[in-house]
Amino acid sequence: TIMNETPAKANFEAINQKETSTILKEAPYFNDMDDDVENLVSQNLGEKASTTNTPFPNAPPPVLPTSIALTYNATKPPKETLQAVYRAGQYKAGLPLNLLMVQSTMAGVYIAMGGHLYLAVGGGIIGAAVFPTGLIAVVLTSAELFTGDALVFVASVLGGKVSFGKLMRNWAVSWIMNFAGSLLWAFLLSYASNSLEDLGRADLVVKIALKKANQPWGHIFLKGIGANFLVCVGVWQATCAEEVAGKILALWFPISAFVMMGFDHVVANQFLIPVGMMYGADISISHLLFNALLPASLGNLVGGGLCVGAVYWYVYDSMTGDKKLLDRIIDGWSSVRQGNVPKDE
Repeated sequence: TIMNETPAKANFEAINQKETSTILKEAPYFNDMDDDVENLVSQNLGEKASTTNTPFPNAPPPVLPTSIALTYNATKPPKETLQAVYRAGQYKAGLPLNLLMVQSTMAGVYIAMGGHLYLAVGGGIIGAAVFPTGLIAVVLTSAELFTGDALVFVASVLGGKVSFGKLMRNWAVSWIMNFAGSLLWAFLLSYASNSLEDLGRADLVVKIALKKANQPWGHIFLKGIGANFLVCVGVWQATCAEEVAGKILALWFPISAFVMMGFDHVVANQFLIPVGMMYGADISISHLLFNALLPASLGNLVGGGLCVGAVYWYVYDSMTGDKKLLDRIIDGWSSVRQGNVPKDE
């Protein structure tokens, strides 16, 4: 038995030794990380890597990443822009009264700032080119501008995101406090500082105020539609943009356009006409309120609220999801005509 087992055991050990030797020759394993790091560093420094203990001497050097690919969209698609308008409406609707008043006052200050700059350079094309400074400040600080909120709140109410009562609250407070901010700038920084007089623009200030205040009511209303249509197109485009530079560019051209076209923006007129009155323009307060600012306000609501806010709500939201406000109105009117009005329980 011993003689039979010995050769078998010897054969097994020889085969095992041969297989182990083959494996080590084909793929030796090193657990020394220092050598790997040394070789990698020497390759990065342009030195020839040592191949003494390298298992794969002919392998190419490791490739390290030199850049990171980023996916970024500079603009939102229209449907996402409408959703951003909805979120803005909900935020604005939820503002406490004190913050709403402060932000509305600041919006009036910014627009008056742009109006002052327009007068300081002498109006015309150059004045139109620099006037957007005010609205850019409004958008980038989320200030509460009556004309811009026409777009936001009409779309948000039609989309079912904000109540009609919140719309009326915002419009009333923003209109009044925009006027307050405009008057604050007009009196302190345009009139009391003697800034426009020093620049030799006093006659221009009076001339522009008289021209804007003494137009026919219907003309101001139609010019108000044109002005806020362009303003709200600019606001919509700025909402599309994700970067500050894109927002500025999107705002600049529509705002400059409405100034060049001679349209009437109510908050701009809340500055331009009163500052003219301070410099001697013969305009009564009642004429200012009812013959100049009222038609401009109504025209601005139509131009921004209906021609932009309602249009893009209809295009991008009214045909999707649950039935929206317009569908309910149509269904209700049809039921009334057919005499199928449900009775209250």
